[in-house]
Amino acid sequence: WLYCASYGSCLGAMNLIFYFAIQRIPLGLGVAIEFTGPLAVALLSSRKLLDLLWALLACAGILLNVPWKSEGADVLGIIFALMAGACWAGYILIGGKITNVMKSGDAITVSICFATLLILPVGLLSGDLNSLSWKLLLIGFSIALLSSAIPYSLDLIAFKKLSSKTFSILMSLQPAFGALSGLIFLKEILSWNQWVSILCVVIASIGATALSPKKG
Repeated sequence: WLYCASYGSCLGAMNLIFYFAIQRIPLGLGVAIEFTGPLAVALLSSRKLLDLLWALLACAGILLNVPWKSEGADVLGIIFALMAGACWAGYILIGGKITNVMKSGDAITVSICFATLLILPVGLLSGDLNSLSWKLLLIGFSIALLSSAIPYSLDLIAFKKLSSKTFSILMSLQPAFGALSGLIFLKEILSWNQWVSILCVVIASIGATALSPKKG
């Protein structure tokens, strides 16, 4: 119960605070800053020079993808993004432990209940419930399924097979996939920085998984 409460609290707080962050700063910048959490786990967990190299390479890839010239990046938004990153680090560290004491399906089900209890008062007090409609509820259900239930369930399966360090480095693939999705689905042209960024995180992820020892 303690693991589930801690894991669910990190999960819920991570998402809630991140949404507060991107209300104030651009999405790309918020994602980049939030990744300080997983990258900190990767760097602090590195015990060998090669492990440190992969973590630094992933870090370089993230930095290359940061929209440094974005306007409207206020201080409070950046602080929120850093807080979300800290919650993400806790999510990774606790996730690596919770899979040792209970089944992944049970863990994510109970943990999401705790996350819901944490976020529900904020939703009820927001004053936005009057604008809810069946269409918005359907969209919300889809977002919950695609951004929480499915990926977090897959995360717990990955936690059983990967170390926290390797998992954290693999998380750096997310901005790369985001950039590639923009290219494929939205016809967005990638800059040279983005291409180099994608190359860095892909090489780091391959190195971390193929050349580093697996969990257990």
